[in-house]
Amino acid sequence: MRPTTIISLVVSALLGLGGIALSIFLLFDRQSGVKWHYWLAPFMMIGAAAVLLQLTALYMKQIGRREMRSHPPRID
Repeated sequence: MRPTTIISLVVSALLGLGGIALSIFLLFDRQSGVKWHYWLAPFMMIGAAAVLLQLTALYMKQIGRREMRSHPPRID
């Protein structure tokens, strides 16, 4: 597996987890006194984070395992 693939998978997983943590914090932060429609943003971030985590998991399931088992290409 290429190093850039591993780095992008790690970054995607970290962004997803960070987005979920941030959106949970914003959802339960009642001190800021913002209007009701600003509460939509945490739910949208949860959705975006879930998509990032799902794409990372599906890539590892379908392509990542196959690349880990295969032999690296030979340079002649």
